[in-house]
Amino acid sequence: MRDHLQADGTAEVREGWFVRTAERIGDLGSPFYDEEHQRDVWNEASAVGFQLVLWLLPVAAVVSVWVGGATAIPYALVMFLAAGLASGVVIGFAQARGLDLGAAEGYTVLRWRMLVFVVLFAALCVGVVRAAPEGSFGQGTLWGMLVGAAVAIALLAWGGRRARRVSP
Repeated sequence: MRDHLQADGTAEVREGWFVRTAERIGDLGSPFYDEEHQRDVWNEASAVGFQLVLWLLPVAAVVSVWVGGATAIPYALVMFLAAGLASGVVIGFAQARGLDLGAAEGYTVLRWRMLVFVVLFAALCVGVVRAAPEGSFGQGTLWGMLVGAAVAIALLAWGGRRARRVSP
């Protein structure tokens, strides 16, 4: 979903199926959100809980592969992908509602978190390759996933750098 700038420079908010579905899942129409202080505290508490889950799932995925071996691989991948999907939904919802994440003050401070996430991803990948049975179809597939993920990360980093150079 792409934002379109209005004449005053603000992003036009699009209320598509994604936003409607997210609002329904989050029960954002509840009377609970009518009182501003209550809404703000709940949103902050939700953000803290979300960040906790965001960090616990990848750490649990890495630990489970290193401790559990080959039998833990599918579960570890699901845990790691669940954290990524949740992050993607949060970012997509914020952008769909007109928030420019690149313009947020302190955004560059968040880069260390991406570095930690990449280190966790690397530890997961090494653990998965180590745990996969030698000569199995799964090991070839895992190497393909690793190369694909490395290319995707490089393309995302390149795209983000390019977008920052283009923006005023």
